[in-house]
Amino acid sequence: MSTDTLIDESLVTESPESLLGPMPPLRPGSDLGRARASVQPMVSRYLFATLAVMGAVGALIIGLFSTGLPEAQRWTLVTGYALITVLGALATRVSPRRIEWALAGVVTLTVLVVALSALLVGWGLGGPGLSMYGLLACLMCALARRRLALSVAALMALALLAVYAAPGWSSALTVVPLPHASSLTRLAVHLLVLGGGVLGGLMISGVVARHMRAADEREHRFRSLLGIAADAYWEIDDKYQLVAANSQRGRSQALSAADGLGQTPWELPQFSCDDETLDLLQADLDTRVPFRDLSFQWRSPSGTVRHLMASGEPRFDDRGVFGGYWGVVRDVTADLHARQALVATETRYQELFSRIPTPLVMHRAGRVIDANAAGVALFGYDSLSAMIGRDLLASYESGDSRERARRRIEELDHLPPGKGLPVTDFRITGRVGRRVSVRATGVRVEADDGPAVLSIYVDDTERRAAEEAVRRSEAMLSHLVATSPDVITLSDLATSRYAMVNQTFERITGYSSAEVVGRTWIELGIWQDGAVRDDFVARLREHGQVQDLVTTFVTKTGAPVLMRVSGARFAMDRREYLVINARDVTATERTRLEREAILETAAIGIAVTRERRFVLANPFFEQIYGWPPGGLVGQPARVVWTSDQAYDDLGAQLGPRLALGEQVELDTECRRRDGSSFIGRVIGKPIDPDHPSKGGTLWIVQDVTDRREFEATLARARDAAEAASRAKSAFLANTSHELRTPLHGMLGLADLARSPDIDEQRRSQYLDQISESAQSLTGIISDILDLSKIEAGKLQIETTSFDLGELLRAVCRAYGTLTQGRDLALHLHIESDAEGAVRGDPLRVRQIVGNFLSNAVKFTQRGEVRMLARRHGDQVRIEVHDSGEGISPEVQSRLFRPFTQADESTTRRFGGTGLGLSICRELAHLMGGEVGVDSHPGEGSCFWAELTLPQATLSPLPAAPAPALIDRLRGARVLMVEDNAVNMLIAVAMLERWGVRVGQAMDGREAIDEIEQAASAGTPYDAVLMDLQMPVMSGYEATRALRARSAGQSVPIIALTAAALVSEREQALADGMDDFLTKPIDADKLCATLARWVGLRRA
Repeated sequence: MSTDTLIDESLVTESPESLLGPMPPLRPGSDLGRARASVQPMVSRYLFATLAVMGAVGALIIGLFSTGLPEAQRWTLVTGYALITVLGALATRVSPRRIEWALAGVVTLTVLVVALSALLVGWGLGGPGLSMYGLLACLMCALARRRLALSVAALMALALLAVYAAPGWSSALTVVPLPHASSLTRLAVHLLVLGGGVLGGLMISGVVARHMRAADEREHRFRSLLGIAADAYWEIDDKYQLVAANSQRGRSQALSAADGLGQTPWELPQFSCDDETLDLLQADLDTRVPFRDLSFQWRSPSGTVRHLMASGEPRFDDRGVFGGYWGVVRDVTADLHARQALVATETRYQELFSRIPTPLVMHRAGRVIDANAAGVALFGYDSLSAMIGRDLLASYESGDSRERARRRIEELDHLPPGKGLPVTDFRITGRVGRRVSVRATGVRVEADDGPAVLSIYVDDTERRAAEEAVRRSEAMLSHLVATSPDVITLSDLATSRYAMVNQTFERITGYSSAEVVGRTWIELGIWQDGAVRDDFVARLREHGQVQDLVTTFVTKTGAPVLMRVSGARFAMDRREYLVINARDVTATERTRLEREAILETAAIGIAVTRERRFVLANPFFEQIYGWPPGGLVGQPARVVWTSDQAYDDLGAQLGPRLALGEQVELDTECRRRDGSSFIGRVIGKPIDPDHPSKGGTLWIVQDVTDRREFEATLARARDAAEAASRAKSAFLANTSHELRTPLHGMLGLADLARSPDIDEQRRSQYLDQISESAQSLTGIISDILDLSKIEAGKLQIETTSFDLGELLRAVCRAYGTLTQGRDLALHLHIESDAEGAVRGDPLRVRQIVGNFLSNAVKFTQRGEVRMLARRHGDQVRIEVHDSGEGISPEVQSRLFRPFTQADESTTRRFGGTGLGLSICRELAHLMGGEVGVDSHPGEGSCFWAELTLPQATLSPLPAAPAPALIDRLRGARVLMVEDNAVNMLIAVAMLERWGVRVGQAMDGREAIDEIEQAASAGTPYDAVLMDLQMPVMSGYEATRALRARSAGQSVPIIALTAAALVSEREQALADGMDDFLTKPIDADKLCATLARWVGLRRA
């Protein structure tokens, strides 16, 4: 059986001799003794058996056939032969160690009994047994030791001599002696036979000894060879129990015979192997076949494990009976360790070979047989299999490189293993066409199938490229230094002496290189400030470099140059140098200062963000957003937006456009630091439109909250103006109609009144209707004038005492006539606390109440109109209720606006300008009150006014009766200045009716001339009624001219004009007029005013 089981156990140091035990050294004598010990017992036992048989036969013959002998002799001989038989039988069981003495004893007894038989039977020297002495002597000499054998042979000789010496014994025999030669001859023959037996035995013993020694020598040589091939020898019997075990080396015994011999080896606790191996061994043993290389482990008492390998052959005897196995054991621990070490070494080698980054290629006769991954990659192959067998030279660049490679490969193929060639440069071309510069060396190595060449490559492409790049870089650096727009200098750090300056230094400072090299900056005075220079050098020595120091250099001509200086020190050739890079920043610094000034003073927010963080923000930007100076720099951009979501939405909206380099602009809600918000106009633009993501983004922000509010207000005002314009257009159209209607009526009635064929009653009726149309026209014009005064803010409210109850009752009486003939009742209810005198403007109160009553009566077809008055402190609430149709909320919202009515149908049905309620509202506000309406469609309306009318005491004012006033005017001279003939006619007729002498002038120039002429004639005017708007010279200009002349300094000048604005009144008084009256002319007021000023003039 052959087992090749791989053993992986602990390393051990003891030999397998501990299993087999020690064995004495192989010596020639010991092997011969063992041979004799094995042959002698076997032959001796055959001899014992033969002698026992012969003794039994002799005893039987003597006992049966020697009847002639005396009984005593006969039984003596029978006893002697029987004793030989017994001793011979017993001797066959003697141990090998005693068998030699047993042989001597049995043979001696046989010699004596045979000699005694020859004497007692009478055979003498002719006895048949004596002839056996030679054979017995031969066997004794061959089987026993020489001394013992010779002693027995001597005994045999004595026995023969004894038989020869007692011839008389033959005659006493009762048997007839056999014929024989003479006794002496027979003695001689027996002695010769005995001597021949001794000699033959000795010769046999010598021959056997020589053969045994030869066999021992062969065995010794066999065991010596066995000791070389195996470490131990063993034998097991047919029961597989160990019967012999010896070691071929003298080592300490680990397994004594008592512990190992007689036991089955694989059942011993020291023995171990895997189950599969043990099953295979058992199968070989059962089939009685040889087994080879059984691998197992043996653990010594010390715990050391050794790896052993056993082989065995079955043993059979001559009859083919199985007798066990014998075999040898080899200690393969060292071999296993060596094999494991070899495998590990081979693995490491293969791992190193495959993983080393250095390209390795093994080839024979130029053909690739192996390569590592780096080598495969170097030559441009996809895999090792694609490279195997390829011609290596084909990858070398054709020409010199390939030829040199061919010669080196041929030279390497003839070198002995271990020898190599030096490194050489080559150029190879990979399969992909990439040209590679390599440095290669080769060495002759032993491979699995014979010597080969291992080529080692170093990819030198990058190094050569780097060297070339360094050369180019040095050339470029030299060129850059020479042509750099910055000043570059190299100086000795210890001495400060210049070693090199570039052209820019020469250009800026005015010094040539020859003037500078070898001199110090102190000698040249390059640095304007020595303290700055010394601090720069100190910082450089401490930190190794200084960055961006702004200082001033001085040129050769003494001109200062502002420079930004950076410096660094470095060591070269054991000396420290200082390299300085300086840039002329005069213009840059000026630009920077200008930029900072612009940013500092700009009235708009300016900021720059980069990577979504502020890197710059001017003060106005920080002020807009409520951040302290410098607080925004470094902050994320999202802090100025109302929320993260708003920031993300804005980024999604503006980011794509900014990424394209476009400018963006929008108005959006921004957040201040305190959480408040404002509307900002944001403009963003990439600083570098070609690379938007790198340069950052410029942001300009304006707070347009006020502007937006203003724009909204402006829009509302525009809408309101447009609405007002539309309302005014409608108002003008309506007013035009309202103005034309009474005018047309007046003209038509005047034509009718001039008709000669009408009676006086009809003419009087026409004149009354003309007066009513004129009053209606005056009312319309008054409303327009009041509104213009209100809008101009020139309407003044008078404050006087009047009886509110009487005023309300008078108004009701006036409008009561409008309800006559209609199914409409007018009621007045004044609570007691609202009766009596109050302080206010009775005219404006009458105007408000009259407007309310006029509308109520006008728009109520049937039912009732009620007016209520009640007081709450200084406030009096006046309400006018009607049972009309009511007013919708939409209409209510515009009722008190100027130029508006409920709808156009109102104008068509009832007329009017739509100014009444708006004038009421403004009048109420001027009197510290307000007006309003409460109404629901179908339920009537309630117009109310709450006016500030505090209670007062009414004191009657003395007034001259109208006749007295007229008497004061009789004979007075008054100059009427009017450019309108109708107005002139009315005024002159009215004055002359009062007895006034009237002078007339059509413009201001005529008035001046008239006044001067009257003064020169001694008949000066007592008063002047002056219109304001006239051709040639206005009333204002005429008044100023008169006040500048002596003739007109004291005459009272009263303005009488259609202009009713406060501004016109103020201007008239400022230009020197004494009073101000408006058209249409109020006769009573005109009479009173003239009477007052004429009286003052005369006084």
